[in-house]
Amino acid sequence: MNRYSAIIVGLPVTEGDDPAVRCLLDGTIVLTGTLSDLDNMLEGWDLSDAAVMAIIPAAHVRCIWSSFSDLEPRQAESVARLHAIEHSIGPVHAVSRHIGEGLVLTATVSPAILDYGLACLEAAGLNPDIVIPAGLVVDGPAEGYVRFLIDDAGVLRGARLAAPDESALHTLLVGDAPVAMLDAETVQSMMVAATIDPAINLRQGAFAKREYRSFATPLQRLWIKRLFVLLLLASLLLALATWAKYQIAASAENDRALAAAQKIDPSITDIEQAEAAIDRAFAQKGLGRRRFAPISAGLWQAVKVSPNVSIRELRYGEDGIMTVVLAAPDANGANKALIAIQQSGYRITATPRQDTTGATLVDLTVRMP
Repeated sequence: MNRYSAIIVGLPVTEGDDPAVRCLLDGTIVLTGTLSDLDNMLEGWDLSDAAVMAIIPAAHVRCIWSSFSDLEPRQAESVARLHAIEHSIGPVHAVSRHIGEGLVLTATVSPAILDYGLACLEAAGLNPDIVIPAGLVVDGPAEGYVRFLIDDAGVLRGARLAAPDESALHTLLVGDAPVAMLDAETVQSMMVAATIDPAINLRQGAFAKREYRSFATPLQRLWIKRLFVLLLLASLLLALATWAKYQIAASAENDRALAAAQKIDPSITDIEQAEAAIDRAFAQKGLGRRRFAPISAGLWQAVKVSPNVSIRELRYGEDGIMTVVLAAPDANGANKALIAIQQSGYRITATPRQDTTGATLVDLTVRMP
């Protein structure tokens, strides 16, 4: 896609204004038109890197030159703005620039005009980087006065003068002094130079340009999206792996429980049958599984966290007491399991002993608190 290097447009100040638009390519005006025809002018062109300069008609801006040789540049600019605001009729937006040797250039404009003009340009898809008075587009002559046209509007320019070229003002400001006419080519050349180094820019303070700033480039955003998708997939895979791990663990526990149940009743073929047999056995004894399940769960959890400790025997009596024989290589391992059961809140009694192999056995009873 082709790219314009700059766009120069007049700032609309009243309803119905259709200011001129100039499109620059490498510092040369290659296309001219009007704001109403902007879409056609920009078709097939990219404005992402183009500077946009808006020109305010000279009749709507007041330009003032002040001398503050005894002040620092920043101080001189502040004082010049205050003087301009104090001597203005009604509210104004004032911008000052120190131009050397204690001289300060100040431009004032009605905020309403700036608001309206910028809104019109924004609606057309333009957001100016520079807003400059028409009278300051051209450099002032060292001596005398010059006259030039911008969009058919005459402008007077002197070393310390920038004003509309109206007959009453002409007589008042210039009198009989000679006025040279600048040709269109010179005006265009200075207009192009102003897009790089404007004499003053009214887009400051309350009217400073505000742009959306992306936290990443398009390529970076693409990679962020890809990483987000990969992270999502990794999370799903991790969840599936965890689910599969628990399923395998549960299946292994079911197989162990089924093997233990088949030692008691070889006719049991699956875990559901084993659970049903337990339910029937508890029902026959007038007991409910709600007491057996938490006790056995606490016991198995304690054994699981105690290395090398195993359960050799397990019986559940009609009185709700579980009788267990724990086996451990030494007394220390058995004690860890007993402490874990007690910390879970169960009441226990334990009697240690040793078998013929030298292993530590603990005759244990566990009951609900």
